[in-house]
Amino acid sequence: MEAIILCGGSGWRLKPDIWIPKPKLKINNETLISHQINWLRRHGIDKIILATNTPNLTDDADAIHSVEKKKLGTGGAVKKAAEQVKDEKVYVMNVDDIVFYDPKKLCEYADKGATILMAKPTLPFGRVQTQNTYVIRFEQKPQLDFYASTGHYVFKTSVIRQFFPDEGAMELQTLQALADKRMLRGYTYNSTWLTINTMKDLLKVREYFKLHKIEE
Repeated sequence: MEAIILCGGSGWRLKPDIWIPKPKLKINNETLISHQINWLRRHGIDKIILATNTPNLTDDADAIHSVEKKKLGTGGAVKKAAEQVKDEKVYVMNVDDIVFYDPKKLCEYADKGATILMAKPTLPFGRVQTQNTYVIRFEQKPQLDFYASTGHYVFKTSVIRQFFPDEGAMELQTLQALADKRMLRGYTYNSTWLTINTMKDLLKVREYFKLHKIEE
């Protein structure tokens, strides 16, 4: 298997606390990009392409950089990086979405052309239930009863060539087109999903890695 890591975002929601590129954030004893690369390799994915606008994002000699001269959006970035993919399928993931499972499971679901890893998100606030203006229950950050994208996908390279834009977001264009054609399958993920968008998220991820022995 081969993989593309989308790591071209500016991380503006982390500013002014953090000014370095998000992939270079320290999350434990390694950077975020190093963690994601090592996670893929532990599961047998050795060819890893970094879709980025930052040259020399990592010192890893085996990681391939697909550098954008201008911002292409997630769809354009995947399409450009996929030019270096040799396999029939490729694993695609956001650098700031951390999951704990075997990514090869998602690949098996891409028989129709594409698959997406789905999880039920947690509400970041406490939910208040009322009856006749009286509060009857307060539930702290409940899990919501619908699925969200975890930012991990598998696509056939033929699908990327046919449906992905040269410029633009795959979330806005490509995924719905694939869903309309019944080419996109969903794989349910029920374990921990960590994402880094704000300074609060970063601190939460660092704390999680301190408290847990990370094996997957």
